[in-house]
Amino acid sequence: MLPTPPARPPSSGHSSPVDTSELSPQAAAATVFLNENLGPAQLQALFALTLAPAGTFSEQLREYLVTACRLLGMTTGILGHAEANRYEIMAAVNPPPGKVEGAIAPLNETYCNEVVEQAGCIAYANIASTPALEAHPALKSMPFQSYIAAPVWTEGRLTGTVCFGDNSPRAADFSASDRALVETLASLLGGLIDRENARKRLTSELGNLRLAYQEMELLFSRCQLPMAIMDFHGHWTRLNPALAQLLGTERSELQRGALEDVSHPADMQACQEALLAMQAGEITHFEQPHRYLGRQGQIIEVMLHLDVIDSHSGVILSQHQDLSERRSHEESLARMRHKLASMAPPGPAVPSVLDKLLPTEIFEQQLDGEIARSARHGQPLSILLLNVDAFTDFNRQYGRAAGDRALQQVSTILRNATRKSDLLSQRDDGSLIAVLGQTDSSGAIILAERVRHATAELHGLDGPVTCSIGLTCYHPAPDTLTLANRFELCERAQHALKKAKRQGRNRVRFLELEPVIPTDTFASPQAPSGFPSPDLP
Repeated sequence: MLPTPPARPPSSGHSSPVDTSELSPQAAAATVFLNENLGPAQLQALFALTLAPAGTFSEQLREYLVTACRLLGMTTGILGHAEANRYEIMAAVNPPPGKVEGAIAPLNETYCNEVVEQAGCIAYANIASTPALEAHPALKSMPFQSYIAAPVWTEGRLTGTVCFGDNSPRAADFSASDRALVETLASLLGGLIDRENARKRLTSELGNLRLAYQEMELLFSRCQLPMAIMDFHGHWTRLNPALAQLLGTERSELQRGALEDVSHPADMQACQEALLAMQAGEITHFEQPHRYLGRQGQIIEVMLHLDVIDSHSGVILSQHQDLSERRSHEESLARMRHKLASMAPPGPAVPSVLDKLLPTEIFEQQLDGEIARSARHGQPLSILLLNVDAFTDFNRQYGRAAGDRALQQVSTILRNATRKSDLLSQRDDGSLIAVLGQTDSSGAIILAERVRHATAELHGLDGPVTCSIGLTCYHPAPDTLTLANRFELCERAQHALKKAKRQGRNRVRFLELEPVIPTDTFASPQAPSGFPSPDLP
């Protein structure tokens, strides 16, 4: 450890009142650190530094060191970063050999170690006259005969030092103004480093923000679900191609308008009330069946979802699920069922629920269409396979008629739990199969558990009945050109059903299907548009 430096001359104060109202921001900041012991030439030089046009960070550091070396009459100036026992040179003027910018040394082998330990300024006018310094390791790498240094504080903690040395001793001790100069310079350098660190953080954050905007724009523009960004007044600011395609209008034309321009008047009152409630902070989500008017006057039915994204800026995401295709599909299924019913031979018996299920051939054709529709819209599709437990034994014990009644009841439960647009059929082995459109794995499991519980609670049959259910889900990525294979889907549902049987029956088991992802999903955008990218410094 270095010996205690010569006592610092007493000072009547550390700072002098300065009127900063007429100063530039840089100069005003500098006045916080001014010491009344500074001489006129030192004050003038410091203000010149703060008022000079800013160059690069490295150029500014060097200019501070050069100016201080001139005022102190010292040859070498070094700014270093001290962390634990590691000392790294950040900037240097006329350094000793090997002590260039970026050089690293153990902190305890430098004079700056004492500056850090004392957290204050130290000064030696003649190191050779101090016997205790003869064995100091710093003499081998920095053969200074005079030395002065002060701690540098950044972001509220001591992180380094600024020091000045010369190979010749000084004729007299360092003056109070010399110490004040080095301390003030250390304070100014700390502020300069803080501003540079803040600039780097801001640059990094802006870069990350720009990447996030690019990714958002890519997902927004490629999503097959019609979407738009609007404000609290219903004015559209961004629309994706899927919405323009749904409405049959150019995006540029729609983007200049508002929700009410293309909406059925009868549906706008509820929307306007919801937007006012969102602006007042009363709600954050709204949904309703909504009708748009197409360019040719046709009615386009959607399920409209509005979600507040940023309440402060008034940003709302609107999503539109096309109901026209779904209702057309339901009507097609209804016509097909009616046609099948009309083709059935007349008989005295009342048709059972099982008679209303789709024949296998038609079911398979419809399943292929559902898979293609799921891939086109990027929406999930689930397959449910149900088998009445120990059904052969039930028939053997209670008779075939009792078994038919039980199967009809289970089929009724499954039909009531599904939607009209869902496909239901009976396989050759007697198991029931259902295709659940726009249903993910969690939704399918919930539905299956309801069916399983309702089956176990059936009354009025000849004996107790339970069922086992196997599930699988197909969830394609948007724009995929690779469709799932219906044989593979049904096979995975069969495996899940067998798993439920092996594990004790009367349970639901799920077998996941890997999603199909197009090869260009993660391609970088060539020229993102729509979402403005923040400007980098």
